[in-house]
Amino acid sequence: MASVCNVRCAVRALLRHARVPSTPSTRVLSSARASAAAAAGFNGFITRVSPTHRGRPAQTRLTSTLNPEGTIDANLGGGSVDQVRITRIDGSNVGELSDVLLSLGATCCSVEDADLGTERETELYAGDDKVWRSCDVTAMFASGVDIDAVMADAVDILGVKTIEYVVETIPDNDWVNVVMDSFVPIKVGDGLWIVPEWAKTLPEGEEEGLSVVLEPGLAFGTGEHPTTRLCLGWLRDNADECVEGKHVVDFGTGSGVLAIGALLMGAKKATGVDVDPLSVKSARRNARLNGITDDSKKLALFCADGSDDGESELPADELDGAVDCVVANILVGPVTQLAPLFARYAKEGGSVCVSGVLVTQVPAVKEAYGEWFDDLSYKEEGGWAVVSGVRNSTPA
Repeated sequence: MASVCNVRCAVRALLRHARVPSTPSTRVLSSARASAAAAAGFNGFITRVSPTHRGRPAQTRLTSTLNPEGTIDANLGGGSVDQVRITRIDGSNVGELSDVLLSLGATCCSVEDADLGTERETELYAGDDKVWRSCDVTAMFASGVDIDAVMADAVDILGVKTIEYVVETIPDNDWVNVVMDSFVPIKVGDGLWIVPEWAKTLPEGEEEGLSVVLEPGLAFGTGEHPTTRLCLGWLRDNADECVEGKHVVDFGTGSGVLAIGALLMGAKKATGVDVDPLSVKSARRNARLNGITDDSKKLALFCADGSDDGESELPADELDGAVDCVVANILVGPVTQLAPLFARYAKEGGSVCVSGVLVTQVPAVKEAYGEWFDDLSYKEEGGWAVVSGVRNSTPA
């Protein structure tokens, strides 16, 4: 049985690990997120990759390609993977087909425009709640899976006469290279980028932009979901008052992207907190990739959930009433439940910035934070919102 920690992390993946850059592309939902998506009522995420990467799934969780730190290791044998290709499916049927394939064991499913590269190609961008009229679906399965049996089950479940498909085996480390090649620099905003360790070169004219370097892996927060862009954008837009020379807490740090971003924007110190030990390891590694060493003592990382159980490693004396800015990109449930804790951390006049919140959920977030934070406002992108406010004098 999965632990509570693992279930919480799987659900959080819905908000923090989806790939949503702003270039044309594919739809993907990893199998690790499929059960959580079903439980939460989600149908998947739109992920964007450049045309040069078409047909490649943007995110997987094949543990054989990961080193003990939870990061992709090109030196590890990934084992062969079977790729099932189904072409020219009516767009209205794509969601149901992808969900069925995922439920039958697909490691991931990607969807792309069947007319990609032709005059009929249609570009969809982050925030578009659309799918192409005609689509190609690619599903990945671990080696040894009986593909014919899986597709026969899919036909029965969907109630169709047949599904035509082609199977191709991607051998060993070629799979690792496919995964690595699918991660490209992502533009968060003007002059602000998230880049994978192995693809740091920015487009011409963007070389002077601020880059947060990450090595994508199992830890959530590779930086392409709208909520990550909203949080990073808020930190940048409010850097003068809320970040530079300040202490920033990133609660639910995942890959460490927000804590690292804050330090690169001039924060004096950042504290990252996450319930997942793997995330803490990933955040520490990513910090090193950005020149933030353990010796600098600028970044403190803790595996904790913020509870007062007497066993927490969180240094209360360094957090209670001493934090200039609390940022959290997690689910709306924890966001609202943690309002008293964030109010306890933030000093009077300090700021809070929370996301993982749908625009329709903003009123609930404002209600939860209204007692301790004034000037609550929000910005939105693609149906997602970031809510921010200023700590008042009401005791928490």
